[in-house]
Amino acid sequence: MEQFDFMQKLPGRLNEFRLLQRQALDHREQFWSGQARRLNWHKNFTAVVQEDFSKVAYSWFCNGRINATENALDRPIEQGLGDQAALVFYRQAKDPVTYTFNELKDEVLKLAAAFQKNGLKEGDCIALILPHCPEFVITALAAAYLGITYLPIGGHLPAEVAASDVKTSRSRLIIMANRPEDSDGHDHAKAVYDLMPSIDGIVVGEKLGDLKTFSDYMSSAPSRRPEPAYPLADHPLFAIYENRLSGKHMGAVFSTGGFLVQAHTSFDLIFNQALSPDKPETLVTAIDLSKGHGQAYGLWGPLLNGTPIMMTQDAPEKQTIEYILENTKNPALICRPTLLSDIRSQLGGDTLNTPNRFSVIACCEDALPPRLIKFAAGTLVKLPERVVNLWVQSKSGTALIHTYPSSSLNQPGALGFAALGVEPLTMSDLGQPCKTNVSGNLVFAGSWPAMAKPTFGTFDHFKKRHFGRFPGYFLTYDGVRSDQDGFFWFMERLDNVLKIKGQSLDTSLIETMISAHPDVNEAAVIGVPGPSGEELAAFVVPRKDLEDDQGVMAKLSDYICEKIGDFAVPEKIIITKQMPRTVTGKLFRPMLRRMASEEEETAVEDTGIGTNSNPAEDLEEN
Repeated sequence: MEQFDFMQKLPGRLNEFRLLQRQALDHREQFWSGQARRLNWHKNFTAVVQEDFSKVAYSWFCNGRINATENALDRPIEQGLGDQAALVFYRQAKDPVTYTFNELKDEVLKLAAAFQKNGLKEGDCIALILPHCPEFVITALAAAYLGITYLPIGGHLPAEVAASDVKTSRSRLIIMANRPEDSDGHDHAKAVYDLMPSIDGIVVGEKLGDLKTFSDYMSSAPSRRPEPAYPLADHPLFAIYENRLSGKHMGAVFSTGGFLVQAHTSFDLIFNQALSPDKPETLVTAIDLSKGHGQAYGLWGPLLNGTPIMMTQDAPEKQTIEYILENTKNPALICRPTLLSDIRSQLGGDTLNTPNRFSVIACCEDALPPRLIKFAAGTLVKLPERVVNLWVQSKSGTALIHTYPSSSLNQPGALGFAALGVEPLTMSDLGQPCKTNVSGNLVFAGSWPAMAKPTFGTFDHFKKRHFGRFPGYFLTYDGVRSDQDGFFWFMERLDNVLKIKGQSLDTSLIETMISAHPDVNEAAVIGVPGPSGEELAAFVVPRKDLEDDQGVMAKLSDYICEKIGDFAVPEKIIITKQMPRTVTGKLFRPMLRRMASEEEETAVEDTGIGTNSNPAEDLEEN
């Protein structure tokens, strides 16, 4: 590995990159040890990794102690970046609020002192229901400074779901947005807190009942700043719930040491080393911070690398994009592909009113189609290879497969290469490695530093789902193939999970939930192509003949929104007297897809079907 300096430019040629990739895998512990030592450790780790996939046990940087916030703030300040921007927030298109690294550290320490004054300590958990805003960043950093685990909860979730997450995690404090300009508005914060008035709460924005505002809570902090905590590398940094319809709060817990190391490394390789000397000087983040990859690339990864984070209150639109490009030197953008689709619609065939472009655009959460790469290459970046794809899942932490902003290391439509130090394989249903260009199950041999652990009480489900079919390998349920150059290509999803508006939804669980409605006898949910990605279509067999199909559809939409969230409401709810089945009685889903497609509208009408286009240890189980 001495041939390559990981602090310098990443090899741009395919053969050199493949050699580096092989060496990083053959010397995996040496590679990750070198990456870990780029961060500041309070106590050095005694072993890089201890793992036994047969027992689903893995631990990285064993016995090491590290403070996440010191690495994200103090380390860049020590490198001379104290007076440079760390966080830029656009509430309005042309009204940014800027925090330098020094200023951000002051705010973080002030909030940490307030936490400590109010009895919060290492091992506690707090919940965050906040949109993109400075308070989210300050809270996460302040919690990590004291060794407090934080639980980011998406504001798009219904109040009942959010409140249930808070209770399940045993959070001692909840911080919520309560501003009229936020998309969730006042009602959501009040509805959440009404469900759990015994838990301490803070609101960001306008006062709510007797709850303290964020600014009032901060102002009560003592002037003396608290000492940092140095938790073990295995200590939970944050946790995320992603599946609540099964009766258990299944989710992911991310360990401090491993997550920091891989977030730092992954961000550096993709955004810095691959673009040296043209590396971006600011990252515009438009991804969900309530996801693991949102934490990796929207918060910790950039700050650990001394790269300023730029946030907008809502998804950036054309006017904001133009203003950022005009007033920011060499920015990068990370977003969902749907943002590119939205900007294309807003432009309507025109170009931006600025000659400036992003240095690189990274996309994750949804499929990145070549048509959007073609659009972005002529409008938002200079070259098509500057649009990179990041393959992420809820347990991955960071992108484990991705392309690079290089003509040799990027192909439109490809998932990309294996991340350095990570070993994905394509496995046949019989458990044998697939040959080149033969599709199979995407699995991983061995753990990786940012790999999540299951939340408390869900270990057996986690083991069965991800390790039951191919013992000794982590199963992703993605069907892929790999070509002769080492690129992975997505073929199909191998279970019932669909990505809808950036959210992973299990259609079988949604079917069960809809079938529980008193007006429904049977339900089936499928994915269908939409203008900006996959969409849901639900087929419903009612318990009795309906006089008002539209009324029932509206009731079902409200029911789904209440139980899961508006993002899970199907674009089409189709009422039918019976489901199409095979001769053996199984549901014939191909027929459902044909019936739901726009091209088959006449066939749908012929069958009489109506359409409506509408605490920390308690989190983790080892």
